[in-house]
Amino acid sequence: MKINTVMSVYAIISAIFGVLLLLVPAMLISLYGPSLDAQAEVLYRFIGGTSLGLAVMTWMGRDADASKSRDSMLLGLTVLNAVSAIVVVMGALSGVYNALAFAQAGLFAIFTIGFFMVGKANMSTSMS
Repeated sequence: MKINTVMSVYAIISAIFGVLLLLVPAMLISLYGPSLDAQAEVLYRFIGGTSLGLAVMTWMGRDADASKSRDSMLLGLTVLNAVSAIVVVMGALSGVYNALAFAQAGLFAIFTIGFFMVGKANMSTSMS
């Protein structure tokens, strides 16, 4: 598995979710079960903006040379996706989200593993 591939796929998926959360948050989230009030819609749009920021960061960093900065980015993405997987599973188990949330949790888990593996395999000598 290559850093470029993992980061490129993550960037594309993050961009898609980011745009959808910015433009049609209620429609997207309704697929997972809940309906949104005005405050939740604004919060999901913030998440969409964050997702777009992550998409830009991973797309622009996908060919970065080994460095502390790249290693830090991979570690941060690993933690972000691991925590997100846990939060989504908790939401599904508590009944906030329907079973479709487990697919989203699976996606977060796949990226957690992917970022962990490429980060560990390609850690710059300055971090080890």
